Amino acid sequence: MENDKVTRESLVSEVAHNAEDRLEDTTQAYLAQAGVGVDSRQIVSLVREQPLKCAGAVAAAGFVVGGGLSGGLGLAVLGFAARTAVRATLYDPLSVVRNQRTTAA
Repeated sequence: MENDKVTRESLVSEVAHNAEDRLEDTTQAYLAQAGVGVDSRQIVSLVREQPLKCAGAVAAAGFVVGGGLSGGLGLAVLGFAARTAVRATLYDPLSVVRNQRTTAA
């Protein structure tokens, strides 16, 4: 009984891996046909390494493409995101410099 379960699980795992490989191959073929010079496996590894950043980028792209910037609420969200990005861009390096000065002293 236990051996049957292990065999089924390994079969399901093999089918899933084969489906993933075929999906990646098909995606790469479409990207090559469209003239996009991106390796689909690099995209997959990026998503696996940084899922939250990728989800945020996809959400932002969907927001823009979906017409979210056309209204006042969309512009307010864009302004908030821009302020947050500027703050992160300016304050992170400043905090690193500040920390280096305090550890050196």
